[in-house]
Amino acid sequence: MNEQSLLATISGVRLHIFHPDSQSVRAFCASLTQLGCQVQHSWPPEASFPAETQVLLVAIETHYQTRLLRLFETIKHQHTPAIALADCHDARLFPLLLQLQPAAIAERELNPFALIVQIIGSWQTAQQNSQLRTEHAVRHQRKVRNERLAQAKGVLMQTFGLDESGAYHFMRTEAMNTRSSLEFTAERVLNQLQKLS
Repeated sequence: MNEQSLLATISGVRLHIFHPDSQSVRAFCASLTQLGCQVQHSWPPEASFPAETQVLLVAIETHYQTRLLRLFETIKHQHTPAIALADCHDARLFPLLLQLQPAAIAERELNPFALIVQIIGSWQTAQQNSQLRTEHAVRHQRKVRNERLAQAKGVLMQTFGLDESGAYHFMRTEAMNTRSSLEFTAERVLNQLQKLS
């Protein structure tokens, strides 16, 4: 992957930076904007941030511990990757960083090149994790649907003495006659037979 395609991966990414205002922060935000990112900057850290944010950069200061804990709890529920910007020479920050569990940790003193690499890595990992969560949800729904279909077929086989293909044919015909899905028909079969029992 060359430099151009690497930088193109963050074009359009929406970032929010919680960091005290300084010339270096403003310059970094301007650089990200030139790369095509949408950047917002604020301070101090708050538990809420714009819903469309895709990557967070957060300056870590111990006197904001309560706010940071609330913020990172929100981040965890929203699956938003966060890069903690911390003074790596301050040993007091280590227990807090372990509690926060950011996606990445970078030096508090902004190093644009290193941060851009961290942003790209965190963003790509978050996208892969999102895809895996979606695939898992689809597999889970398919499994539940197949279990309900098998359960409905089993009930029909037991109740009416049908074989498996006969039970499936019955449900398929019923679904076509009522213009509903096979899953909906299976649920209806199970509900009706429960009422009869």
